[in-house]
Amino acid sequence: MSSPPGSTRGRSGSQGGSPQRSPRPSSPALEASGQAGGISGGRPHGSEKERDPFAIREDISKRFELPPEAYVCEGQLIHDFAQRPSHNETGQAISVEVNQFRVVGISNPDIQQYDITLEPKPEKPIVFVKAWNSKAVQGFLKTKFPMHEFLYDNRALAWSFAKSREERIKVDLDAEQGRRPNPEHNNVFELIIRHATQVRLESLRAYLKGTMAWDNSILECMSFLDHALRQGSSERFKLMKRVLVNNSSESQDLGHSVEAIKGIYSTMRLNQSIGQGGLGLGVNVDVSNQAFWKGMKFTELIRNHLMDTDVNKWGRIQVNNLAQALRPVRDNAGSLHMSEAFKALRRLHKIRFEVTHRNDGKVYSVKCFHFDAKLRNGGDATSVTFKRKMQDGSEKTYIVADYYKETYNQRLQYPELPLIETNRGGFFPIELCEVGRFNPYPFKLSPDQTSAMIRFAVKRPRERKIQIANMISNLNWAGDKYLRHFGIRISPQMQKVTARLLPAPKIEFEKKKTLAPQLSGRWDLRGCRFIRGNREPLKAWAFVVLDSCVDKITVENFAKVFANVYKGHGGNITAPPVTYIFTRGVPIGKIVNDSYHSCRAHFKADPQIIFYVMSSKAAHVYEELKKNADCRFAFVTQMVQGDSVKKAQGQYCSNVAMKVNAKLGGQTCRVEGQPFFTVPTMVIGVDVSHSSPGSASPSIAAMCVSMDKDTAVYNAAVQTNGWRTEIVKPTNTYSMLGPLAQRWVRQFGMVPKHVIYFRDGVSEGQFSHVIEYELSEMKNVFKRVAGGDVSKIPKFTVIIAGKRHHIRFFPSGAQDGDRNSNPFPGTLVDREVTHPFHYDFYLCSHVAIQGTARPVHYNVILDEIKWKPEDLQKMIYHQCYQYCRSTTPVSLHPAVYYAHLAGARARAHDQTRGNEGTGGLMAKGDSTVASSQRKDENCPKLLALGAQGQASLQGAKGFSETMWWV
Repeated sequence: MSSPPGSTRGRSGSQGGSPQRSPRPSSPALEASGQAGGISGGRPHGSEKERDPFAIREDISKRFELPPEAYVCEGQLIHDFAQRPSHNETGQAISVEVNQFRVVGISNPDIQQYDITLEPKPEKPIVFVKAWNSKAVQGFLKTKFPMHEFLYDNRALAWSFAKSREERIKVDLDAEQGRRPNPEHNNVFELIIRHATQVRLESLRAYLKGTMAWDNSILECMSFLDHALRQGSSERFKLMKRVLVNNSSESQDLGHSVEAIKGIYSTMRLNQSIGQGGLGLGVNVDVSNQAFWKGMKFTELIRNHLMDTDVNKWGRIQVNNLAQALRPVRDNAGSLHMSEAFKALRRLHKIRFEVTHRNDGKVYSVKCFHFDAKLRNGGDATSVTFKRKMQDGSEKTYIVADYYKETYNQRLQYPELPLIETNRGGFFPIELCEVGRFNPYPFKLSPDQTSAMIRFAVKRPRERKIQIANMISNLNWAGDKYLRHFGIRISPQMQKVTARLLPAPKIEFEKKKTLAPQLSGRWDLRGCRFIRGNREPLKAWAFVVLDSCVDKITVENFAKVFANVYKGHGGNITAPPVTYIFTRGVPIGKIVNDSYHSCRAHFKADPQIIFYVMSSKAAHVYEELKKNADCRFAFVTQMVQGDSVKKAQGQYCSNVAMKVNAKLGGQTCRVEGQPFFTVPTMVIGVDVSHSSPGSASPSIAAMCVSMDKDTAVYNAAVQTNGWRTEIVKPTNTYSMLGPLAQRWVRQFGMVPKHVIYFRDGVSEGQFSHVIEYELSEMKNVFKRVAGGDVSKIPKFTVIIAGKRHHIRFFPSGAQDGDRNSNPFPGTLVDREVTHPFHYDFYLCSHVAIQGTARPVHYNVILDEIKWKPEDLQKMIYHQCYQYCRSTTPVSLHPAVYYAHLAGARARAHDQTRGNEGTGGLMAKGDSTVASSQRKDENCPKLLALGAQGQASLQGAKGFSETMWWV
């Protein structure tokens, strides 16, 4: 049994299941560099409190993909991740192309790696780049090493075939740019190129063949290959992590000063091509669509931003009256405070910009918009002062406006606008600043922007394949001087792979009626009765209309149509609903309170479900309704749109009936045939969701646990999980899984023999943490549930399900895919694009409604159950047909899908959010602290179901045992 969280663990003898090998020590120079490919990472050995238990190596570049063992910090356990037992040979063999391009050749000579330092050490990282690119350094390298190219990582590492112990080059950056020396800043440096280590590509080959464990020498190889891949393209494109963009990149205006830009995603990956004609390396190239602030004058950006923030207040604002809107306001005591318009500028923090009064190309970053309540207008160009050292060594105090007039002959047109304060401590008048392109837009897109982004980004496979081919042409690997120099050859053709097309299951309904979707991935509910209807007869329910959006006759007609449709699907209804209509302006808390008590009084019983007819799709109204119903009274709700109620269409009612039936304890369908599991088996799905950037909301952990033999019915538990913390905290694992496991034991009369644990949203760098912390605490929970009997702790198979990747399948022929050229549901790839020996595979289980299908990447990181791969993969695929509210298979195993839904619903239970009737209300415009800045604070828990109002303990317990989140 694993040790409990908090115990001190040591390293295991081998990594990733590879043969044991003594790791090669990294050089002192590498350890000092702090760059990718260099440091051993982690904190010193010591007590558990001395390190962050959830830390991953931050020194590793995120521009290329690495196996999970590469990210483990010093002092953390490196687990033997499961190895692939065999390949799946079941189903039909089909041919697909994948957007991964094989590396077909690498020169044999070893590469010399150098540490790059500057003396004296500069304050700004950009100085390293300027010094390296200077005429002095480049001239020296071309003269001394005329036959060799150098790669440089723009900070601390360089690579070349050239051999040298140490080189020192003097660089005068002022002289390089034709400037007089600045008395405030020394711009004369000595750039030192010092030999650090020899990068031996043979180490990488040995790892790929499985004859050598991962160590720092392999990381050095990958770092070199990544920089060789990107050096040439980064001279022609702007590199943003793994994405390349330039001014010729296709773009689309999204409105509100935001644009979408189509970039080239590319990254070096390890793969399983050794033995299949490849070297075990490939380059994944794909389309990347990202949102950016549009390039424009900063004054225009502020004007547009205020107009978009509140069209009623600032819809007609112009640049010449910005200062008036941004001017501080006085309270009753005469103190200055930020205006609402000024507070709205917080969203523009961190934007990068250039200045127009100096044509030097320098890029600055907005720290904040300066505000000082002691100065006139809160501190503008006419009141802020600073000291500057003069040529003779004296200091002179300047007013900002006077400085720009005297130094640059710039008379400010809008001196009363706030000043931009930068991270370097400088002040710039807004009118002299210009926002360049390629400033990432870090916020959640609005519904209109999202629609525009989807129209721009979504492309059918044929179009996407053409776009990728054009990108390969633009990358021009064959003509890249750095790749040619280092002998790296990459095939420009997508790699063909033999995939397996797994047979689709038959779907079983009541009385053994079955449907066979086959390759269509769709079925029709007409004439089908759910395999199990609602647990208790529906006899206390209501329809509640908000904002008088439909009249009484209309809603009663919909209720009658819905009741007939639900009965036709096997629903048990013994009484018609009661109807209530609320006019516009009635608070949500009052609507929920009055409808609950009125329905309860009418039927003399607790409401089983209340339908709320909404006038719009406003998210805040939905959340307030759910928060009040869930946390005050603990009763099941179903939201429907007023427009759909007016139409009262049978198909819509069937879709709603699937959700209602699940919420009332029923089951839509099951997969026909023998049960998947031969011993009592529990399926667990866990997801941790995070708030959008800049939000003050905590992370939320959600856990769903199967409660039936078909593993089709689930119960859920949710809780806050700190601030942007991905790994579920042990206290949360205990508090969530404990009651669910006890409920499961009461249901089946025993502890499960096997547990399949699906985990969503975890990067390779955290695979080890899932085993070390989450799984360890789960085993402790089952030990407690089993009364301390260690022999009853179930065997686990732990599977990471990921969709954040850029691998796509393109069927080779018409017979290998659907009419849109997407893969058929059941397309499995466990070769070529997978890890050389770790147990992973890609599965496309769904029908893509639009665009190009994205398969799910499943990583089996621990396999105590030892299922055959074909049985495990069949189970995952077939269970995607048991999702309770769909007539198509879903893309992700339902346990994970449900966890995602439960976590999203639990956002409404966050007591820090100001929804009416339950928690406190945060005033709009009040200062909030972003969640990323609050990691050390105590995180308030979610409001408990039914704990904030008049729900009975029995009612709250019954509610928690429903699928309330679907």
